[in-house]
Amino acid sequence: MNLSELRTALQERREDYSASDAKLNRRINQAYLDICSRRKWGWLRREYTANTYQSTTVTGTGAAPNNVHYTNGSNKVGLGANKVPGPTVLGKRVLIDSAFYTVIDMDSNGEGLYLDRPFTGTSVSASDGTGTIKFVYDEVALPLGTESVIEAALFTGSTSYALNLEAIQPATMAMRDKDVSGQPTACSVMEKKPIYRPRTKIGAITSAAGSGGLTTGATYKYWYSFYDKKCGAESALSEYTSVTLGATHNTVTLPNVSARKDYVVRLYRSTANGSIPYLLRDQLEETVVALNDTESDEYLGTRGPDSASTMFMTLYPYPDSTYQVHMLLMMEALKLDDDNDRPMFDSGYSTVLLDGAEMLMLNAEDEQSRASAAQRRYEAGIQRMIMQDRLNFQQRVLIGRGNRRVVGKGTWLYASGLDDSNFRA
Repeated sequence: MNLSELRTALQERREDYSASDAKLNRRINQAYLDICSRRKWGWLRREYTANTYQSTTVTGTGAAPNNVHYTNGSNKVGLGANKVPGPTVLGKRVLIDSAFYTVIDMDSNGEGLYLDRPFTGTSVSASDGTGTIKFVYDEVALPLGTESVIEAALFTGSTSYALNLEAIQPATMAMRDKDVSGQPTACSVMEKKPIYRPRTKIGAITSAAGSGGLTTGATYKYWYSFYDKKCGAESALSEYTSVTLGATHNTVTLPNVSARKDYVVRLYRSTANGSIPYLLRDQLEETVVALNDTESDEYLGTRGPDSASTMFMTLYPYPDSTYQVHMLLMMEALKLDDDNDRPMFDSGYSTVLLDGAEMLMLNAEDEQSRASAAQRRYEAGIQRMIMQDRLNFQQRVLIGRGNRRVVGKGTWLYASGLDDSNFRA
């Protein structure tokens, strides 16, 4: 059942009480998120694979435009036009004169980098310009909504078998040497500050007749976000810009959309007369030039982020080549917003969700006797869901001997209490 059907079914249970759609949605989502928080459900696990990148070393060879220079006591690093590295260095760890720093800001042309603290090594003047900077790529952004990492493995380009990544505490990772490269053997997960979000919205959008697949007369909303090409982090969305199509218009043209230095752009669009962003274009471009949008709602991509990436996996040693990090993740549930949104569990458990929403509605009206009956059904339904949560009967363990064998818990993949403490900050 989708949200609209759940709302209708819930209202039928309380025909003696008329509630607004917003209130019904709120009760349904409260019950849904409560169910999702009860255990590490099988339907909240996801696989995810990310690429790693080797470090980049930039060395100046003299005066501009090939210079690299820095001054003791200053937090600014100067680069010549020919020495600006490609996306992305903002937020990355850099090694200068055997000390490590973090790039926290940069000029619009990328030729001025600002460190998190003043440089304390040997100065290199702009006229000399022979400084050296190493940019380290040791982090992988986890998908938005990641709650924890269950397992992580490394694949090299030359092998098809998994190499285990040891999970260590963030405090232990912080004590590791900052300038050791090689094939990663350990990892740790921690929360970090999100990347910059767009501070301006998309400019004026025009519509026209043509061969597009948009709905004539409908209103569409457009957003964009910044994306870190190296680690996979994404910012929060910009404010939206809307456009209403004419009676004969079925295509729109967007103005140029440029990313902040040095990110790339992702574009999002709503469905006809909708308000939820879905991915429209993701081609890792620093500037999207005058895009003609002719895509019908059916061909929009994944739902847009509700917030920015904040969970990152740090690798040790930092990669010396391109590897693939394959992870099994535990995801957080997203509330149901659109009428066509459906709970992530099987439809057979919709009655459990309705029992929970009904219980909340009855409690709010101080109908405790009726609420108690709904609560008993709700709790019993959750226990039934737990017992039937993706059980793999071929791998269940037999305990005891002879006729006294007892079926035990499933394998680690189906356990209810996974230990992910080493992955969390």
